[in-house]
Amino acid sequence: MFCRGDTQSVVLLLRAFKTFSNASGLCMNQGKSSMYSNGVAESTMAALTRLSGMKRGTIPFHYLGVSITPKRLGVNDCQGLIDKVMARIRGIGARKLSYAGRLVLIQSVLHNLHNYWAIIFILPKIVLQHIDRLCRKFLWHGNELKDSPALVAWEYVCKPTRKRGLGLKCLYWWNIAAVAKYAWWIAKKTDHLWVRWIHAVYMKDKDWEVYEPGQGASWAWKKICWVKNLIKPFLFSGGFGDYSIKLGYSWLVDEGPDKAWHPWVTNKLMVPKHGFILWLMAHRRLLTQDRLMRMGVIQSNCCYLCGLDAESVEHLFFQCIYSKKCLALMSEWLNVDIPEQQALDWWVKYRNRSLLIKKTVAAAVAALIYAIWRCRNQSRMEGYLLTPGTVFKNCKSEIRMRLRCNRVGSVVRGVQIWRERICM
Repeated sequence: MFCRGDTQSVVLLLRAFKTFSNASGLCMNQGKSSMYSNGVAESTMAALTRLSGMKRGTIPFHYLGVSITPKRLGVNDCQGLIDKVMARIRGIGARKLSYAGRLVLIQSVLHNLHNYWAIIFILPKIVLQHIDRLCRKFLWHGNELKDSPALVAWEYVCKPTRKRGLGLKCLYWWNIAAVAKYAWWIAKKTDHLWVRWIHAVYMKDKDWEVYEPGQGASWAWKKICWVKNLIKPFLFSGGFGDYSIKLGYSWLVDEGPDKAWHPWVTNKLMVPKHGFILWLMAHRRLLTQDRLMRMGVIQSNCCYLCGLDAESVEHLFFQCIYSKKCLALMSEWLNVDIPEQQALDWWVKYRNRSLLIKKTVAAAVAALIYAIWRCRNQSRMEGYLLTPGTVFKNCKSEIRMRLRCNRVGSVVRGVQIWRERICM
């Protein structure tokens, strides 16, 4: 609660608390309450604390988990946020999780810790970079300590899935989109007490589109005005209804047309860990023998599956004799022609086929690529290799389970018969 730093205002505030207590039965806990001041004489503050029975607090302080300070928010003020992110990473036991599992935890847990702060303040850029760095280490290495190079640059990971990314938020732009809602409230003169206060203290009937803050304005107000100028073409275009953070973020990070193969890795029929390996394969970022040889880690780039040619992404998944046998078995089972080279182009080539068939084939190819990559690693580390028939049988069981567990809407009779045959 805010009031002027004089006796009359404090008495009226305490009287309001008393009236509320009599009406609701809820009482203020004076042991947990503090009084803060700025620009009030020491003698006056001493009298006010005796009058209210509250202890005197010092600024900055923490309220509902965030730092309250009249000065520019600094790194030390956000240390609590960084500590919470690090504590969650340490407590998750991430080394037992797949890449896809860690990705889900970043989206649902770690980024949500940031969201709570980001909708209130423009956070320092160094703090956002630190959180990004923690999330990057967690995704690729399972902890916050290891700092070896990542398989894919973080800027690509944070792109939308339709732009060949993984759909993680860029914390910097999401923070701006979150604070932009205050600029939208002011532009629309939304019926909020805070908006009325802004118009009474700062705006004073000025045009918000061309308004610039004065030298004596607070740092928080200057940041809101800076965000307003950043999104001005979007804010005053009038081409949208109610503002949402998702809408503002999409406008800020728009990066051109969608990519052709993005439906392959955003498929609900696909097992998430299969989709992640497929995404790495599509970006040519799996640590195949040819890449390891270029890095100087190994001296030979011979394929671990066939032992005949140099191991690359194209050879390992589409040209190797072992992989061709797996693809042929999968193609025969699905009764769909899957090209042995550039299998990701199948989605574009057969764009007129039923969506259910395309999603099922995408999930099957992802499962097969994951299984081939796992067999390759077993051959390298443990020295044994499953037969193509066993690999296909395992993939078929997973696809059948996914089809049975996912509800399918109305489809034409031919597609329904095809699905029933696959699920048998």
